Amino acid sequence: MQDLVFTVTFVGDKVVADPYIDLGMPGMNMGRNRVLLKPAGKLVYQGAGVIVRCPSGRRTWKAKLTVPDVGAVEFVFNVIY
Repeated sequence: MQDLVFTVTFVGDKVVADPYIDLGMPGMNMGRNRVLLKPAGKLVYQGAGVIVRCPSGRRTWKAKLTVPDVGAVEFVFNVIY
């Protein structure tokens, strides 16, 4: 396991609150795994987090990006270890 850098770039004028990413596996409770994102440029946010290797061998993960008081979106992806 090692830290990964997550980068999110927004469009528009500004982001009103610091966004965050919740990492997990679809259909499996992996515990809280939140990546706090901080400003890293104009409308660019970055944060470090870890995607752990699942003992079951599953590689499908999801990332839920949330901007407080605005909304959220989920992405499902496969991890290559």
